[in-house]
Amino acid sequence: MNKAPFPFQDFERAKKDLLAALTRDEEPYALLTGETGCGKTALLRQLRQVLDRTRHRVLYFAEAKRLGASGLVKVVGESLRVRTSMCHAVTFDRLRRTLPDESQKIHIWLDEAHRLPEETLDEARALAEGELDQGSRIQILLAGQPKLRGALQAQPSLWRRIVVREEICGLLREEVPAFIEHHFEGDATRRLCEQGMDLLFERSRGAPGLLLPLFRTVLARSRGTKAKIDPLQVEEILERWDMP
Repeated sequence: MNKAPFPFQDFERAKKDLLAALTRDEEPYALLTGETGCGKTALLRQLRQVLDRTRHRVLYFAEAKRLGASGLVKVVGESLRVRTSMCHAVTFDRLRRTLPDESQKIHIWLDEAHRLPEETLDEARALAEGELDQGSRIQILLAGQPKLRGALQAQPSLWRRIVVREEICGLLREEVPAFIEHHFEGDATRRLCEQGMDLLFERSRGAPGLLLPLFRTVLARSRGTKAKIDPLQVEEILERWDMP
């Protein structure tokens, strides 16, 4: 099985636009939203791989809910070899003074940011906007579910500063066969007729992270190993998969 992300149209568009934004010095913020399973984390992983490491340093935080304001500053400070203190304010001041001399652009990526504590977001904002007159060396990328947009819009002063706003929506229906061929070897794709593909697409809502386990389930529970899977059987399997 090929575990590399399938380069579907929306994924590639978002990657191109975000990469351009991440390499521009004037953007202190970037936003990436999408439903669960649409490929946000996979996209961040690919962006990290293509950024020039001599010019960009990425600090990725996966569990935004568990990230406190002091923890954020401590990790960023340690990564820049700033001497930390028991006093949060002292560490923050030392970090702020160090940033103008930093040769690399510092990217703070906050995944699952819809769960981010408000005080942590405030601290991230203080880091990004601390030296606006000199040009900040820090850029904040917020990634999360669509409700993150609503939470940010409730803070108009911050929302206006987030110029880069990307939404990843998932696969198109016509991309499903190529997606399955990308991840599965052999004749797996041919086992579904067009109606079966429609059922799979509708149930997954085009989300790659949901379509993959659904298709695995259909293959595992279908009768036979190579025969065409009847659409009624596909529908039955999908219905049972969704049962509580």
